[in-house]
Amino acid sequence: MKIKNYVPEFEKSWVYTKALSYLFSPFFDDRSSKKDTFDPEIYSSTIELIAVEDDKVVGLLDIGIYNQEFSLSYKYHPADKVAYFANLAVHPDYQGQGIASKLFAVADKRLIEEGVDVLAIFTREGEVANHLYQKWGGQLVATDYLVVGNLKSEEPFNFEVLGNQGRLRFSRQGKEIPFYQREGVYILSDKAALEQFDIEQVYKEMTYIKTYKKTGKK
Repeated sequence: MKIKNYVPEFEKSWVYTKALSYLFSPFFDDRSSKKDTFDPEIYSSTIELIAVEDDKVVGLLDIGIYNQEFSLSYKYHPADKVAYFANLAVHPDYQGQGIASKLFAVADKRLIEEGVDVLAIFTREGEVANHLYQKWGGQLVATDYLVVGNLKSEEPFNFEVLGNQGRLRFSRQGKEIPFYQREGVYILSDKAALEQFDIEQVYKEMTYIKTYKKTGKK
């Protein structure tokens, strides 16, 4: 197994590995049909790594390094140079072999060489991922909750089929409405607010910050 810089010829294998890794994880809703890219107006450089075995991707890691303007205005931890942890995935058949740590070891060295001040990591609940981020030096700075469901206080809606117009008609309390929210996705900052929802799924989200010293040493 080798750690390499990502090249486009591995895109299909990259997508498969990310999809399979996320399928039964709290990130099941992150569905990429192509390799994620970084906006050059925001990012000054990137670290895009893959772990390859038998000419297929078995692990991947992406980190984008923001330009100075965006870094200085970064709300979680403004600094001269902020990096964003965008992707980490290991194919299910290869998990538990230390591939994620090998990928991060290479990325961590490059972040130091780049003179990065701060690495921001966003994740959801899950013992393995959170253990790794803490092990790698991430400090938990914020939590929130992602809720899939509907507000209990929301008035129910009705719909009917307008065959002569070839469309549906939605209404609430007898008044036509142009749209309705079939299934909400809400971000909550306070756990107590969960009581306001009829919940289908809820995920706890965590934000970690890893800081680097200006001298280039951790």
